[in-house]
Amino acid sequence: MDDQCRVLAAALETLDDVFYVYDTDGRLAYWNARLNELFGLTDSELSGMDPTEFFVADDRAAVEAAIAEVFESGQTTVEARAETTEGVVTFELSGRLLTADDGTVQGFSGVGRDITDRREREWHLQRQNERLTEFADLLAHDLRTPLAVTSGHLELAAEELSPERIDAARDGLQRLESIINDLRTATREGALAADKQTINIADVATTAWNHVETGSAVLEPPPSILVEADAKRLLRLFENVFANAVTHGPERDERGSDEERDGDATGITVRVVPTPDGFAVEDDGRGIAPDERERVFEPGASRAADGTGFGLYIVRAIAEAHGWTVRATAGEHGGARFEFDIDADTAC
Repeated sequence: MDDQCRVLAAALETLDDVFYVYDTDGRLAYWNARLNELFGLTDSELSGMDPTEFFVADDRAAVEAAIAEVFESGQTTVEARAETTEGVVTFELSGRLLTADDGTVQGFSGVGRDITDRREREWHLQRQNERLTEFADLLAHDLRTPLAVTSGHLELAAEELSPERIDAARDGLQRLESIINDLRTATREGALAADKQTINIADVATTAWNHVETGSAVLEPPPSILVEADAKRLLRLFENVFANAVTHGPERDERGSDEERDGDATGITVRVVPTPDGFAVEDDGRGIAPDERERVFEPGASRAADGTGFGLYIVRAIAEAHGWTVRATAGEHGGARFEFDIDADTAC
């Protein structure tokens, strides 16, 4: 190997991308060390491998089609997922035909680039667009009724100057303001959490509790749990979860009124607890029926007569903006429990 070839080989070994060369039979003939690292295979194990062997079953057909394309048209690009030593990686794979001076086909070469993060960002943007579509539908539905009611009361109030009707109109306007504010919040919080820093959940939860009208509900002192998060969005998340617990947690009797427990209608206890995958917020109230646990995150879902139904929807939007997931389950004491699973690299 002359000096020029040595320099070229050394340069290929420094790439973060995978470089590969396949022969005319579609068998692996040359590669850089990045391929060994990602798949934990030796040179003897890699030699002669078929391209499809690296990728998940669902993506192998696309890889086969790309190989056919490179031999037919001279170049190709395809995306495929592979299980690697670094987890599931989405690759953008290129291929260009290799020919000798006399035009004889010798195989093809290409680069496999990790585009997992890019696809993750695109997924978040897609989710944001879906939310904006949902908002447009909700505006047409949820704002029409209070606007009609308010207009009707104002017309009658103008004729009768009835204080009761003016109060009803004022209530309608206040509800409209609540819906609009929650829509704006949901739009804003659904954006990617860009200003991340190390935050102690105990501090944020305590602050959020003081911001919410909790009556005589009690928050147990939260434990220290460190996460990488956007401080303002995380504060809003806890405020909404706590408000949901206080509003929906107390037991109700058949007439829909608060049922006093130990002489205290709102005497629920709320806890923040660590979990193997992140953290959870739970209460000892009436809980959420199994068939309602997914629906509570939908926009417009509320069991309170004066609720806008955006509280838990905003909670899920904030969680997703951080790359987390949230689900509703039964609490250890029979109430509602919201479990937040965060990526391994966002927990400290």
